Amino acid sequence: MGNEDKNVANEAKPVLSKTESTGSKVLPEDTDYKMAKRNLGCFFVGSEGPRHRTSRLLSNSEQLPDCELPPEVEEGNIEYKLKLVSPNPSRLEHLVTQMKWRLREGQGEAVYEIGVCDNGRMAGLCRHEMNASIDTLRTMAKLADAECIVLKEFRVLNDRAVKDCDVPPVARQAWTEEGKSKVVEKPKYVCEVLIRRSQDEGCLWTDLRIAMLGNVDAGKSTLCGVLTHGELDNGAGKARLNLFRHLHEIQSGHTSSISREILGFDKHGRMFNYENHSIESILDCSSKIVTLIDLAGSQKYLKTTVFGLTGHCPDYAALVVNSKQGLVGTFREHMGLTVALRVLSFVCITKIDGTSPATLRRCRQQIEGILKSPAVRRPAFPVNSFSEAEQAALHIKERTPVFMVSAVTGENLPLLHHFLSRLQPALSKEEQAEAQQAAPRFSMDGVLSVTGQGTILTGLVTKGSIREEDTLLLGPFEDRTYQEVKIASIQCNRMPRRLAKCGQMVSLAFHNLDRTPRKGMILQCPSYESYCVQEFTADIYILQHSSSSKLKPGFEATVFIDSIRQKVEILQMEKEISTGQKAKVKLKFVQYPDLICVGARLFFRNGRTKGMGTVVDILKIPSTIVRNSASYDAEILRKPDETTLELLENATELPQTAPQPVGTAPELNSSLAVLQTEDLAGDTISSTSCTPHHTTGDATDAADPSRADSSGAAGTDSTDSCCSESGDMMKHQAAADEQEMILEELI
Repeated sequence: MGNEDKNVANEAKPVLSKTESTGSKVLPEDTDYKMAKRNLGCFFVGSEGPRHRTSRLLSNSEQLPDCELPPEVEEGNIEYKLKLVSPNPSRLEHLVTQMKWRLREGQGEAVYEIGVCDNGRMAGLCRHEMNASIDTLRTMAKLADAECIVLKEFRVLNDRAVKDCDVPPVARQAWTEEGKSKVVEKPKYVCEVLIRRSQDEGCLWTDLRIAMLGNVDAGKSTLCGVLTHGELDNGAGKARLNLFRHLHEIQSGHTSSISREILGFDKHGRMFNYENHSIESILDCSSKIVTLIDLAGSQKYLKTTVFGLTGHCPDYAALVVNSKQGLVGTFREHMGLTVALRVLSFVCITKIDGTSPATLRRCRQQIEGILKSPAVRRPAFPVNSFSEAEQAALHIKERTPVFMVSAVTGENLPLLHHFLSRLQPALSKEEQAEAQQAAPRFSMDGVLSVTGQGTILTGLVTKGSIREEDTLLLGPFEDRTYQEVKIASIQCNRMPRRLAKCGQMVSLAFHNLDRTPRKGMILQCPSYESYCVQEFTADIYILQHSSSSKLKPGFEATVFIDSIRQKVEILQMEKEISTGQKAKVKLKFVQYPDLICVGARLFFRNGRTKGMGTVVDILKIPSTIVRNSASYDAEILRKPDETTLELLENATELPQTAPQPVGTAPELNSSLAVLQTEDLAGDTISSTSCTPHHTTGDATDAADPSRADSSGAAGTDSTDSCCSESGDMMKHQAAADEQEMILEELI
């Protein structure tokens, strides 16, 4: 025992070797430790990154004898542990859950202070207990799919962390000469350990979005239900009930809305779904999250299906075919959408358990024929083994994988699982890195109103990362303005998050959003140019049109650009075109301006007329920014129109019939409410200006009877004596002074 203490006292070198023997990584003092500390800059006070309130790291101090730690807080990524010696299985499970929470708070990284009490007092541990605690921490990290790195180790003297050279000689002698003199106490240590997720760049998972397409009764919802819940169907549609959102969907068995469900895969290819895991467990155990987007197959819900493809930006599309029916209904139309929007696809032939071999063979021949057509040019690749499933995932850009599955018997479902586990995002690593490093931008596809939370926006993070308390610009609104808003909270896959990364579908709540947004708006960093577009030029291609006429200027259709869905009108075109022809056209948004970029893909339809194209030029309209948290009504009042400015300059010469300003904010609020009610009534395509108009003198008189009496008396006594004229001038002057005071108060 004495020899061990002597070795420990010698510059603490044996301490590091013993720690290394536990399997944890130890960073040298001069190089790797400083590098790790620099990489952990997001955890230090005053820097960007996860919030940890008043917590502070043990190594974040130049004067170690004066180093003190504040009490532990529940939030943040820093955890204090006195010791972790041989915990029982129940205690170990609780510790692993706690570690996952700290990792989530730290965006994939957490810091453990071993030998520190919850109140911040450094009690320290002896060498044996410290090694056992680090062993337990390494076991916890392995269960949480993380790695354990020892950052720094200090001695403890009088509840303070000190270096070996700072230990007084008397105490040093008492520690090192256990057998010859009275032992004051055994040497104790505190240790700082970094826990880091195994995934690259601290990303908790890779998010993959797959849209489910196909005709009615093809089995899209049933296949989604079986994949995400792990329970086979009973042949009567039991599995699809987990995805339906409305009563009429349950009654009819047909999807009419967009629903999303997830399943996860770890780095070894093991699948996690709702069969034995909660959504939190799926997110914690998975390195890849596959989001299945169930879309409608009926023709009357085609606009919802198109919006799901354009607004959700799926990486891939699963074309589901009923083996008993073949290529009927909307299948060809949905395949045309994937080709037009350049979404890679694979085919799933369902219900093979009740199909004869001849019918199944005929269905496969139809699919192979359409995949060989000049419009698609991606030949079929039947998948019948795990090796073929892996090859299909690697070469999906050149060939179209074809699976034959049954949701009732489970036949070939493991092949589909293996294929999904091997699929990679459609964007390359370089494109992902470029999008991740860009400034944040969020494309909105849904607006919700939650009691107690206000307005919630749902959509896709298309660029950069969004954090809580970030200040971004939301717009453009109908009046061509952007409002500055502050993020209050973030949810991803129904779980609260501090950070939303590029490619994730999230929900956002705000601190100061006092206007009603709409689908298709953009939430972006202030560094982006704030503008809106009313007119733009595009190269279009007609997929289908009436054979008796051609497309001409004045034609109106509904256009889909990302999450934008709005009616457009053709203003000009270089030539009249019909089915299978191309042209450059000038388009105009009919309802209100929106934000689009050059190069954006578009799809438009009007009845049986359908076409696709690319935006090649835009006419930018400068937009103003509301940068404060005051109400929008007050912001409008800060911008008087030309008539009001003229009245301010010539207040003493105000004519009797001059328009009067709005007197109170409640009157303005009521007028805005009327305008919004008129805009929201029905499904009109005409836009009403939100700028309030000043009321006339009659309206002001009705609101103020005393003023009406005064103006009325002035009008009827115009032929009185000079005293009467002098009184009228005084009344006019008083009215002008009163109006000037009102305008100054409003401005």
